[in-house]
Amino acid sequence: MYIENVKKGIRINLLVPIGLLFLFLLNGFWSTAVILLAAIVHEAGHIAAAALCGAAVERFDVELWGGRMFYGGMNGYKKELFISVGGVIANIALAPLGLISIFGIYGKLFFAACVCYGLVNIIPAKTLDGGEALRCILALSCDSDTAYAAEKAVNTLSVFFVCAVGLTLSILTGFNSSVLMLAVITVVLIID
Repeated sequence: MYIENVKKGIRINLLVPIGLLFLFLLNGFWSTAVILLAAIVHEAGHIAAAALCGAAVERFDVELWGGRMFYGGMNGYKKELFISVGGVIANIALAPLGLISIFGIYGKLFFAACVCYGLVNIIPAKTLDGGEALRCILALSCDSDTAYAAEKAVNTLSVFFVCAVGLTLSILTGFNSSVLMLAVITVVLIID
């Protein structure tokens, strides 16, 4: 279920427009635009890291929660590790721009969104950037059986961690609908 531009190698999941509409209805146009900008910064960080590593981006899928990049020309786990943390680096590096006073409340939202994207993506779950980074680190330092067992154990712990954090944030925010939605989507992505 994708809208696809084969020449440019871009696919957009049909659920993305529905998700954006839902965010727009919950948060308004400008807040949704700022949150989307933080997501674009994250994905641009991956693309920039791939370019620095000499990896050609063959296809980019825009999913309901982030993106998925397929690249070629790789020759090593160290480069894959750098690409997997590229989005987190971009979010953390650009987050402070939101604290410049002329941007007001939307600047603070950009800061918070960038920090949240960065923090969520360092969780070492298999479908997040942290899981990909963990896979590369384990592949560099362990045999394949040990790496697989460690990756599986850490992923299970990550699911419990995300559930606990999601429940805590939901309670602390009075069961805010946006927080609930993000918690549920994050858990579903990790389990996927």
